[in-house]
Amino acid sequence: MKLQQFDFKIVHRSGKKIKNADGLSRLRFKEKETERNENQEITKIESNKGKLRYIKFRNKWYNAKRFKGRWDDEKYFTDKEAILLNLEEKTEKELLKKLGRENKPRVIIIEGVDGTGKTTVVANIIKQLRDENKLKVKFNTFKRRRKDDERFKEPSKEYEWLFRKQVVEEINRRMIEFDDEDIIILDKSPYCEYFYQKTRSFDRGYISPVGNYKMEKEIFKYKDIIDNAIVIFLENKKCWENYIGREIKKNNEGYKASYDTLNKEEYMDMVKMFEEHQGIYENKEKYKNIEIKNDNESWEEVLNRSKRY
Repeated sequence: MKLQQFDFKIVHRSGKKIKNADGLSRLRFKEKETERNENQEITKIESNKGKLRYIKFRNKWYNAKRFKGRWDDEKYFTDKEAILLNLEEKTEKELLKKLGRENKPRVIIIEGVDGTGKTTVVANIIKQLRDENKLKVKFNTFKRRRKDDERFKEPSKEYEWLFRKQVVEEINRRMIEFDDEDIIILDKSPYCEYFYQKTRSFDRGYISPVGNYKMEKEIFKYKDIIDNAIVIFLENKKCWENYIGREIKKNNEGYKASYDTLNKEEYMDMVKMFEEHQGIYENKEKYKNIEIKNDNESWEEVLNRSKRY
């Protein structure tokens, strides 16, 4: 069999596309994009289940149904979360009626490094508010411990970020879980973990950038509520002596702490980070630094300052 010979040449035209192939490629991309958007929308709906949409405008939060025009921010909150915000007057009245309350609860955060005397101050303030002022006070003392979960008993790269995140989650729950209380008191802010992360001497190499990102999402989850809270930052010249004395006592009693005892250099590094990053609290009108002493009177100044707000 004799093959016939043909002469031909290939011509390449720059910029030309195969229409069918290009169209098919775009179709597949569009299908994937649509599927991704649908999944994101489903996730958003599930995460916002039981929540209402609120609009922030000029530092006030409005029920989205009552607001028209441009706004600064939008978020979804449960009723109990929303009542802790800086609400617009009519929105607040409607929500109080819905919750069956006459007044909104006030959040007071007593912040400061370990050893400043927060425990004593908080205990005295609660006693005063309950006994003398006849107010209902919410103060949850439960704290996440390493012994609560086998995965956390020893720090590890796999689970340390999760343990720290759960510590913050517990603080957040203590802030938004209440019934008919007038005052909600926290002896630690979710932001404390942020201060810890900024302390270089604390870095043991356990937490990856991804883990840190997941932690920070939880740390700032209720930033809008904290912005409306009364924050008192305690300072004490004897804080190191108080801290190390307490840690030595715990060790002598066989108490297993969630974190290793700090040496003085590490501790003072932490104090420095707490001081340098206080700007994270944006509402300066409701934020105050107070230096206290190891006495039975300093708590009164803290209480009086909190009442001014």
